Amino acid sequence: AVVQIFVRSYVTTEDNDNSDQLLAAESSSGSGIILSPDGYILTNAHVVKNAHNIKVQLNVRTEAEAQAQGDNTLNRPLPATLIGIDHESDLAIVKISRTNLPYLELGDSDQLRQGQIVLALGNPLGLDNSVSLGVVSAVARQVKPDDPMVYIQPDAPINPGNSGGPLVDADGHVMGIDTFILSQSGGSEGIGFAIPSNLAKQIYTQLKAHGHVHRAQLGLYAETITPDMAEGLNLETDHGVVVSDLRPDGAAESAGIQVDDILTSVNGRRIATVGELNALIYRLSPGDKVVVHIHRGQEKLDLPVVTEEQSNELDAMADLADPIKNVVPELGIVGLDI
Repeated sequence: AVVQIFVRSYVTTEDNDNSDQLLAAESSSGSGIILSPDGYILTNAHVVKNAHNIKVQLNVRTEAEAQAQGDNTLNRPLPATLIGIDHESDLAIVKISRTNLPYLELGDSDQLRQGQIVLALGNPLGLDNSVSLGVVSAVARQVKPDDPMVYIQPDAPINPGNSGGPLVDADGHVMGIDTFILSQSGGSEGIGFAIPSNLAKQIYTQLKAHGHVHRAQLGLYAETITPDMAEGLNLETDHGVVVSDLRPDGAAESAGIQVDDILTSVNGRRIATVGELNALIYRLSPGDKVVVHIHRGQEKLDLPVVTEEQSNELDAMADLADPIKNVVPELGIVGLDI
């Protein structure tokens, strides 16, 4: 169920003679995971970024089984169509026109523990059908403090070409999507990162249905509580986040949350910083119900909140567009009546 993806894309390059930017074609490759028998494949967005031609090479075992059934077309890369792409999470879906394909199911990444054995599968540096072994270094690594994305950090060697391949546990459950490395040399130094399968599952479902992602929010603004802030404001607790503002008629206000409430946990998970709160909400979909534990003076309350959708005018316009009726093939555009 692990495939190799070949991409032809356009990139901008600098013209050294007159400092102009030129458009050039570039070839690259990555990995992907077949997630359904009818050919839906999950990969990284950066693998198919700016692609004008995408092809998928099934692995040799799949080809041999197909050829045994009389299908002789699988010994060469198959054309693929880009179904949806989400640059924020770095995930994308492509599809090939084949049925009865072997496929994997995304596991529960919340069950992953530090020190657990994992394997990274993919096509590093174009070497198809490669596997590397390691352990989980961290289960929830935020690479940037303000980035809501949380990654699994394995020490299994991951190299260019592994992107989009699965990170599996010892039982073969897909726990993450291999995505990038931190390296001073350009090669693998044992610091790799994979998108957790629970987040990938949510993104995959939305991309498959809409071609883009609808994200959730609580409709509140918060600040991380520091010891100095707790002392200066005489707060009841020195950890958590304090609600500084509410979106009018938003999800939090409708649930009864007030300004100056101290939020300490969501669905039983302790929240110590705004970054942790954003990372947790990032994994939810609009309409999901969460229970928020707050301190209000001497009171301790558990308030149910139904998440709302982040407003995105471009996505709203995309939902109105019919890819058949609204397309202008001569210009290569999709239009909307105003």
